[in-house]
Amino acid sequence: MEQKLWTKEFITISFVNFLLTMMYFLLMVTMSDYAVTTYGATVSTAGLVVSIFVLGCLVGRLVIGKLMDRFGLVQVLLIGLVGVVFISMGYFLTHSVATLLLIRILHGFTVGLVSTTTSTICVQMIPATRKGEGISYYSLSHVLSSAVGPFIGMLLTHFNHGFEWMFALNVVMVFVCIVIIKLVGLQIPHVEKAASNEQSNIWNLSSYIDKQAIPISLFMFAFGFCFSSVTSYLMLYGKETGLIDAASYFFFIHSICVICSRPFTGKVMDARGVNVVVYPCMLLFATGMFVYSQSTANWMVLIAAACMGLGFGNFNSAAQLIAVKNADPNRLGLATATYFMFLDLGFGLGPYILGHIIEGIGFRLLYMIASCIGFICIPIYYMIYGNKEKQAFIGG
Repeated sequence: MEQKLWTKEFITISFVNFLLTMMYFLLMVTMSDYAVTTYGATVSTAGLVVSIFVLGCLVGRLVIGKLMDRFGLVQVLLIGLVGVVFISMGYFLTHSVATLLLIRILHGFTVGLVSTTTSTICVQMIPATRKGEGISYYSLSHVLSSAVGPFIGMLLTHFNHGFEWMFALNVVMVFVCIVIIKLVGLQIPHVEKAASNEQSNIWNLSSYIDKQAIPISLFMFAFGFCFSSVTSYLMLYGKETGLIDAASYFFFIHSICVICSRPFTGKVMDARGVNVVVYPCMLLFATGMFVYSQSTANWMVLIAAACMGLGFGNFNSAAQLIAVKNADPNRLGLATATYFMFLDLGFGLGPYILGHIIEGIGFRLLYMIASCIGFICIPIYYMIYGNKEKQAFIGG
């Protein structure tokens, strides 16, 4: 008998993740503009305002393992959400770029705690035989929010006091998440903790990072770093190439492709292993970056969006499945945190570093290099993980 996937806990945590990630993307695409228009920040400083949030997330994920062990998943989730509410109110009190940077890194820290906890809860409650399918469906909440968030953010910028409305909406949405969690009453399956020496764990790297998750997480760092060049400079590239109309639909096409393919790829991973999804996704992502670099017509931008949606969107869920599948049951939180830490690091460093590179070599050459990185990752994945996964799946 097939184990049930769509429980009230799974639906609740997916919806909470949708709301949180929607606010993440809403602020991510508008913060650089806010820093420039409100405080007269330079473009590089505005890029730092965007990046520092993601680096705050990274720090939050780094300490999450200890907090989960001490307080439990649901308690950490609620504490983190309360923290997000109070920190978000700080946006109304900012009066300089310095205070804005402080609020951004603290906001990122609390979001890092919350998003890692929701992902860990999701992984822990999904039946073992439906892990790929479950993670794929859960990740759809992230994909939908990546389309809805930027749309709402761009819409609100046209209103009077639009940024204040964004900050208020962020507070309200997080408060709604708290109410939903309290009303539903999440029931999380208990996982036995392995016996350990608490004293020796304090300074060990393994107390904060799951070493087994590092190889696949490095790939997500590379892909996230490359993809951040698209997400951060989409509008600027569109204006430079005269393809701004197509750029406006980029995330819509990207999201549609992921939504339509994710349920299928999840079941395929459960039935035939992750390799059958990983290799085509890497190829599609690299191809999409190449087409994007050569775009001279609107249809080329839309083709690139579709390729990157199918590639990056599905590789994301496949890589997360690899990270948690190889982890010990009592280290699912650390494995999830490690995976997202590397992804955050790629997205966090990308906008700031690549912004300087673009000034020297231009957009098209940068995207060509990003495409090459994608192609190079294919044989590296085979050597580091793909061949072992193939043998393990055949042997199983």
